[in-house]
Amino acid sequence: MNVILALFLAMFCGGNVALAVNKEQVVSELNNNIYRAKVRVLGQIEDLDVLLENNDEVYTRSEERSEDKLYNIFYLFNAIALFLVASAGVFYLKYVRGLRRTVKQFMESAEDLEEQGNEEDNAEEKRYITEEKEQDILHKITYFEKEQGYLDKDISLNVLAGNIGVNHRYLSYVINKNKECDFATYVNELRIGYIVSCLKQDPKFLKYKISYLAEQCGFASHSRFTVTFKKVTGDSPSVFISKLKAKDTA
Repeated sequence: MNVILALFLAMFCGGNVALAVNKEQVVSELNNNIYRAKVRVLGQIEDLDVLLENNDEVYTRSEERSEDKLYNIFYLFNAIALFLVASAGVFYLKYVRGLRRTVKQFMESAEDLEEQGNEEDNAEEKRYITEEKEQDILHKITYFEKEQGYLDKDISLNVLAGNIGVNHRYLSYVINKNKECDFATYVNELRIGYIVSCLKQDPKFLKYKISYLAEQCGFASHSRFTVTFKKVTGDSPSVFISKLKAKDTA
């Protein structure tokens, strides 16, 4: 009996011991699993934080690039607009200058035609003023030359006739007869003679631009001055000046 009781107690105690051991193992394994799960979760949270930070940086850089692109587009648009405005301004100035030159040349041509028409009328009428009247007009023309009235760029046959108080046809007749040319040629030759004298006598005139020389002797047009200068002297203004400079340095 005692033996059976001892065996029962041994089996019962052994079972409790085994049960206690298994319980501790289960708790330990459970704790380990919980710890590993926590570690994995924390790692995933950290990875998520890093990913979010990277996304923020990418978004920020993308936003900055977008702003830079907008600024670049804005500046490019302004540059194009400024270029177009400047181009339009330059084109307009060239157009206005060309129009002014055309109008000036037209006015000069009209003036020449008017003077030539007056002189043709005079040629047909032969002599119709007295010798005394002719001499009076010649005297006034001489005074006009002495006072260098031909340097006035606005001088014309009608203007001069009004200034000296004679009929423009009488004036044209006297000039045509005594100067053997029309009024425009008469005045232009006086102007060229004046500027040639300045070039020969005053070295500073050799340094001036052709346009300035034209203005100084009464020409309103640079091109007309050049053509008339060559017609009178045989050389263009630039060639004539070069020859004078070479002569001075020789």
